[in-house]
Parts: sequence; C-alpha cells; structure tokens
Amino acid sequence: MCMPTNKKAASAPKLVSSTVSDTSSSSILSNNAYDNSTRPTNEETKHINAVTSTHSDHVRTTQYDLLWFLGPALICHLLKTPIAPIYIIGLARIISTRLTLSLHYLCVDKDNYLNKIPAKQLEREGDDYLVGTILHMYAQIPLQVLFPGMFFSDASVIGDSAIRCFWAHVLLVEPLYYAAHRWLHIPENMKKMHGFHHLSISTLPTTSLVQNFHEHFVYIAVFGPAFFAPFVVYGEMHWSIIGAYLVLFDLINAYGHMNIKYRHPVFTSKWSPFQYFFYTPEFHLGHHAYFRANYALFMPIWDHMFGTWRSYKKTDTDRLLPAKQQDFVFIGHNAGLAHFMTCPEWNVYSAYGPFRTFKYLPYQVEFMFCAAVACVIRLFMSAYTCSRYMIIEKLIGRVICICRTPIDYIDPKRYATVNKDIVKLIASQYKAHGTKCFGLGNLNKMKQLNDGGQLISDMVQADPFLKDKGIRVWTGDTMTAASVYHQLLDLPGFDTLESIFFIGANGKIGNAVCKHLLDTKPNLKIRIYSLSHTIDHPNVSYTSDLAELLNHKVVMVGKQLSPRKFSKALAPSRYASSKKGELTPYKCRWILDYTVPYVPIDLTGIPNIEHRQIAVLETSPESSNFLKGHFDIGFGLEQHQIYPCHAGCIINTVYGRDTDEVGEICVKDMMTMWKRGLELGLKNRPLKI
Repeated sequence: MCMPTNKKAASAPKLVSSTVSDTSSSSILSNNAYDNSTRPTNEETKHINAVTSTHSDHVRTTQYDLLWFLGPALICHLLKTPIAPIYIIGLARIISTRLTLSLHYLCVDKDNYLNKIPAKQLEREGDDYLVGTILHMYAQIPLQVLFPGMFFSDASVIGDSAIRCFWAHVLLVEPLYYAAHRWLHIPENMKKMHGFHHLSISTLPTTSLVQNFHEHFVYIAVFGPAFFAPFVVYGEMHWSIIGAYLVLFDLINAYGHMNIKYRHPVFTSKWSPFQYFFYTPEFHLGHHAYFRANYALFMPIWDHMFGTWRSYKKTDTDRLLPAKQQDFVFIGHNAGLAHFMTCPEWNVYSAYGPFRTFKYLPYQVEFMFCAAVACVIRLFMSAYTCSRYMIIEKLIGRVICICRTPIDYIDPKRYATVNKDIVKLIASQYKAHGTKCFGLGNLNKMKQLNDGGQLISDMVQADPFLKDKGIRVWTGDTMTAASVYHQLLDLPGFDTLESIFFIGANGKIGNAVCKHLLDTKPNLKIRIYSLSHTIDHPNVSYTSDLAELLNHKVVMVGKQLSPRKFSKALAPSRYASSKKGELTPYKCRWILDYTVPYVPIDLTGIPNIEHRQIAVLETSPESSNFLKGHFDIGFGLEQHQIYPCHAGCIINTVYGRDTDEVGEICVKDMMTMWKRGLELGLKNRPLKI
C-alpha cells in the first residue's frame, strides 16, 4: 500500500533537543562529573614524550589461543605434576567470567541505550580478557613443582586455609595493590602498561581482566601473597582454596567494573564501616573517570587514609525514558546456529560483524539443532525481548524475536503457527505498552509465509481485540528497494552501463528496482535469471542459464542460491589466464548482493570479480540523533549500521504513517522514503570497489 499524500504524514519531523546527550566517550565523562584537573598536567608529563605507548596500535592474534590453553596439559605431563587442579581452576574462572558478562548484558546494558560500548573496545577486550587466566595457569605449574605443599596438603586444612587466605588478602594484598596501582599511574608506567586497561572508559565486567601483558606479572606478585604467605607461615595450603580465591576475586573485581549504581546507606554513609571496607561499582567507575583517585582494590579505606578518595555519581541511567515506553517493535527471529553465536546474551564480543558460518556442518543438521533449542525455549516463552534503542531523542524502539528458527520457515505446515505467533506478539505488546507500530524482519514477511506481510495485516484487522486499535504493520521493503537502486547509481560508470544481470528480480524488491530502473534509465537492458516472466518490457529478457552472468559487468543478487550453482556458473572464469595489462574475456566484475543473511561466494581463483554486500545503511550518533543504542546488535552488521527494511519501519514510525506497508512495493514511494532517510542522517554504506 502506498503512503498517504496528506500533508500531515508527509511533513518532516522536528528532531527535538533532549536532556539525553550524546553517548560518545567525552559526553559520558562530562555527564559523570569528569574533572580534567585530575589528569597529569603537561608539566608533569613533558619529560616522557619520547616513551612509546605499548598499546596505541595493539593487535593480538587469537588464532592460537586454544593451543595456549592446552599447553599446560603437555607441560604437566612432562613434569609429572597433576593437571586437574590447573584446569579446574582455569575453567571455573572462564565460566564464571562469561556468566557474569551475560548477566550484566541482560540486567544492565540491554535497555541502557545511553551506554553503548564501542565495537573497538569489544574487539580489544574479547581478544584479551582470557590472557591473565591462561597466564596464571602457566604460573601455577612451576609453583606446583617447587611447592607441592601449597597445593596438595591434606583436605583437612581447607577450612583453616580459607580463613588464613582471607586475612592475608586483607592485610597484604589490599595495601600491596593500592601501592602498585599508584605506581602504575606514574606517567611512564601508565604509558608503558596500565594505559591499556584505561582505554575502556565505559567498562564491562571483563574489563577487570584486560591488562597489558607485562602488567599481569605485576598482579601475580601482588595477589600471590594471599595464598603464598599462609603457606610460608603454616606450611600448608590447598589448591581448592587458591581456586576459590581466584574465582571470587574475579567476580568481585568484575562487580567493580559493572556500569551500575548501588547507593544503599550501608555502603554510602560515612558512619558505616562498609564505606571503608567494601567498595561499590561507582567507587571504581570513579577511578576510570577521575583517573587519579580511588586506587584501592576492594577496600576504599586506603584511599581515605591517603587522601585519594573521591565521591562519584553515575548519572546516565537517571535520564533514560520510562521503562514502559515502547513506540515501535521490530519483530525478528533466529537465523540459524551462527545467529545464536552473535547474540550478545551469549557473547557480547560477537555482537557486531558478520555471522560466523559453520562450513563443515550441513545446514540440515544446523537447522534441526536450532529447532530443538527453540522447542525448549517455547516451553517458557513464545518471544524473546531484545535490545531497546532511542529514536529522534523521544521515541523508543525495540527488537523482539519470536522463538522461531529457519526450519519453521521451510516447512509450509508450520506457516499458520508462525503467523499466529506474530499476531500474538503484536497483541501482547499493545496490551503491555500500547505499542501500535510493528515491523516484520526478513523471514517474517516471506511471500510464501504471509504474502509479504499482507496476511498479518489482514489477521490484525480481523482480530476482535486488535481491529480498532490503530495497529500498523510494515515490512520496510520500500526503503530496501530505494537503497538497492541508489547503490547501483553510485557505481562508477553506471551511467554508461549497457546491461545488468539480475538474480531474484521477480521478488518484490527486485521487481520494484527493475521497474524504477526502466523508468529512469531507458537505455539499460536487464537480463533476468528466472523461469517465470513477470516483467513485460522491451529492455527485459530472461534466461535459465546462470553462467550468463559472466557476460555482464554488474550482477545483482536478490535471491539466495546454493553455492554449487554459483561455483558451476563461475567455473569458466576460475583460474582463467589473461594477457598482461588486459582483463579476462569475461565481463563480470561486481556481484552485488542484498540477500539476508549475506553469504560470501567462493571466488578462489577469480581475481577479477568482487562479491559485495549492499543495501546496508549507516548512521552515527556523532553526526545524527536519529538512532541511539543497540539497534545494530546481533544483525550480522558492524556498529552503527542497519538494514534498510528495519530503518524503513522506524522512518514510518517517525513520520506517523497511518497505513500498512505490506504486499507489493509502491514504486512511487521509493524516492520519498530515500529522501526521508537522508534527512534523518542515513546513507548507504560505501562500496569499497
């Protein structure tokens, strides 16, 4: 259905200025009472200008991490020392760390659209958070060999060892850490080591484990006395106490790096001993903001004693819009096992970037596994609430996924159930939040499933409860078609292009793009790979031979085909020789793909052809206040990127569209949608060709 032409719907929204400020690092610091006077002055640091930072261009190779993790097993076997304690402690620390990270995202970060962790920070911390744990596993090996009594005393000493370990931590580790931490903040040491940790201004629980490699040895020396000192004095200790201490240490340290505020008087009153003997997350967040204050580990008493304690108030969560507000919902679904792996609830470090495909796992096995998981999940819930984000400083959008996996969209017998789940979700969100605007994600708007959303629209209108509630259902496909069209226009030399080869042109997006190209580019010829003829035009021809794509410089892909079909079609150009300075005789140079999810084509031995994903939009909070928060997590995209269909539904929300956008695409609306997107700061992701 086309957009209404009344002036109210067509007028541009005013992007109001809100009390919610930008989420960049500088604004986060300023919002939280950051004080530049706490940083070293130029006079204090002028003598270290020649010191090269060890972390400014830090890149760590992670491909050998599994081998590093397995290394202690080989060494222990050669040295005849027990392996089990090392791996029990190491695995316990890793599991507890990951559980803490998942719980933190679920309970803290998922709905806080003002605290968006930069992708670079996630990448850096994802590469480094296990380094300390693995290093400690290696450090335990020589200690087991040299001091077996420190690990393998009789189990009867466990109780006494726990008490001794506690007091050793209080009396030795806490003051040692305070002194070492202040030493690490000496400008030379900060630049060489500790600055790597402070690259994370907005912290995660695992930020506590992210240190410069050399700095880990400083901490081994600082934390070791917790169990080494009792062993020296009493001649006994047990590995279970060492493991429990390290796990508990990690959890409390992670607690201090959580972006939460906890201000119960028992921790904040000056008369309470807890203010001095156990910290809150805000205490350590103050260290990351003030830089030269709050050095203590878990006991702030040392900062009170030496005059480095400073009060800190975390303020961003005070300025979030009401939790009940929800103006738009984008209805998603699971896209396979690779999609599971990018869910931030499982692994926040993989929330951005392309899906990690499983090359050696057949799709049938993957889909059956996902279906089994979904069956278990549906015993407890029919839909899963994902991230919350802000639109134009005053509206709230959210992604909610029905618990359906690819196999539900393959089997026609399940279509009715999937459609019922979608309508059920719409009804539940209206009842809970009064939400009236809904977008359909990828498979939820398949033509086979519900005729491009038309059936969902009809079911809503026929529902006794929903029919008079003003519910709007959108696919956003108009914006996708506009994005694909403009991506073509931006190709170098497109104006002089004679023809294109189109796979999936009979789909509604491909159909709309072709029709608009035929109107605006009368000399362009379109060769369509299909057995059915849906476009009748002198410049349009059809073929059933996929290999013909080699005869066209530009190939558009709007339908996923099996890798075997592409491999067979591209075979003539694979390893084809070319004369010096000349291209191969085949014309094909660019394969432009707007299918979701994007699956790279194997172009081994074909250097002259480039396969690129298109129809991905960019928006940045630094240049536009259109979107803020986690609108881009778990979609197989980079940070600050969004699929046009998702963006199109949000644009409809902003402009107050009062008709559904389902079924076939209204071609005349494509340019209107594109103009609105540009006004809101959206643009196509540049093609690096």
